[in-house]
Amino acid sequence: MKTTIKFFLLVHRYLGFALSLLFVVWFLSGFAMMYVRYPTMRQHEKLQNLAPVDLQLCKLNLNEALVIAGVKDTMRTVRLGMMLGRPVYRLTTTRGDYKAVFADNGELFSGTDSVLADKLASTFGKPCRVRKTAVLTQIDQWMAGARSQGYTTPVYQMQMDDDEDTYMYVSVQTGEVVQRVNARQRFLAWLGPIPHWIYLTVLLRNRSLWNDIIIWISSLGVIMCIAGIVMGLVRYKRKDKSSLAFSPYKKRWFRWHHYTGFIFGIVVFTWVFSGLLSMTPWDWAPMTRLDIEETAQWTGGPMKAALFSLSPSKVIQRLNNEISVKEIHLIQLNGKPYYLAYEDDDHTRLMPADVDSGTPFEKFDYRPFIKMVQALNPGIGIKESKVLSEYDDYYYSKYNEKRLPVLRVKMSTLQETWYYVDLKTGQVVLKHEKLSRLERWLYHGLHSLDFKWLVYRRPLWDFVVGVLMIGGLSVSVTGLVLTWKWIKRKANLKPAPKKRLKL
Repeated sequence: MKTTIKFFLLVHRYLGFALSLLFVVWFLSGFAMMYVRYPTMRQHEKLQNLAPVDLQLCKLNLNEALVIAGVKDTMRTVRLGMMLGRPVYRLTTTRGDYKAVFADNGELFSGTDSVLADKLASTFGKPCRVRKTAVLTQIDQWMAGARSQGYTTPVYQMQMDDDEDTYMYVSVQTGEVVQRVNARQRFLAWLGPIPHWIYLTVLLRNRSLWNDIIIWISSLGVIMCIAGIVMGLVRYKRKDKSSLAFSPYKKRWFRWHHYTGFIFGIVVFTWVFSGLLSMTPWDWAPMTRLDIEETAQWTGGPMKAALFSLSPSKVIQRLNNEISVKEIHLIQLNGKPYYLAYEDDDHTRLMPADVDSGTPFEKFDYRPFIKMVQALNPGIGIKESKVLSEYDDYYYSKYNEKRLPVLRVKMSTLQETWYYVDLKTGQVVLKHEKLSRLERWLYHGLHSLDFKWLVYRRPLWDFVVGVLMIGGLSVSVTGLVLTWKWIKRKANLKPAPKKRLKL
């Protein structure tokens, strides 16, 4: 028994020496993370800063654009928008290849140069002059979202001559502003997301290394916490029944580390454990989106360009009576073509792309999607189908950014698969199975305390999370002080001088 206790003691002590500073940083940055996100320009912000499309000069249909671009691969996304007053098709294949074709004269876009980048940045949103331009061949500190947003280097970094000290990033490949971040956002990111996620530029450029570092550090942190909790219980000694004191330690910092760890140790453990699960280590939980085969079945196979027979110029005439269109996505659902028009993420309209008599509508009828979900699971019964007009425990957003309504279909599969279909876009925006639902609670639930009964009740959520964060920080600070005292003690232990031999 004594050997086991000593083992836990040594594990907790030496892992604590190695990780105590990082845990202090994690909890301090966690306070900022309650209110600050990593500065990534999402589609909603991007659309709000674009000028409305003008497709009167659009002469090409999708089929003609694909021929000019020489695209023979399956399409992942097709967008129709503007580039400095000219309509342009932006084509992305499933292999990640990108092509752009101007829809007014069929010219193939050859890439962005410095002059074009200057014009694109200076006219994005509020007009502003470019102060300085640089070409980046590797991602920098503010391009962590490049992969998820679908762009890559090289990019032009444009420093704008405005009061907010804004950086604009223009993709050489796509001819679009893909990122925008101002001085305030950069400062807050250094207080929250960057130290919290260890988002250093050198690691952002090597994602596999960053992934391994986070997993190993978090795993060691979990072991350290378990050993600490065990030692906290073993060292519990309440000699005086009239006193609440239970720590046998006489030295102040040892005693306070014992007290704070005994009370908040489980909080520290759950946060580092849920942080580990955020990396989905060893792929223990399934993806929460359709796989390749399901996606192909949902769309009705590869996109059939010939089906988009209704000309974009006619489409925009009808859509402009509904919303101020900034961009049009060409989508295919169950083999049928549609134009999906965006003003921003909150304002969208749909139109059939194969009939001249079609009219715009805001959302799909939910009933065909029930049959489509059933087709993804042949021979399996439907447990429940329901249209949600408010978030549930799995489809939700702390910032109310996800669209409603959605159709939720629960299938009677062995994994009890759930599908969430966005009725405004026709896309399956979330797919959950048993393990992914468990991950939702073990990761998001324990890490962000985003329980439905709490997260939307502000400032109650702020108070609860703040108190727990202070507790976790106190455990970490007392551990850091003990580490510092140990280092000082070891540094002061000078080796005894060697005695000289008398001859």
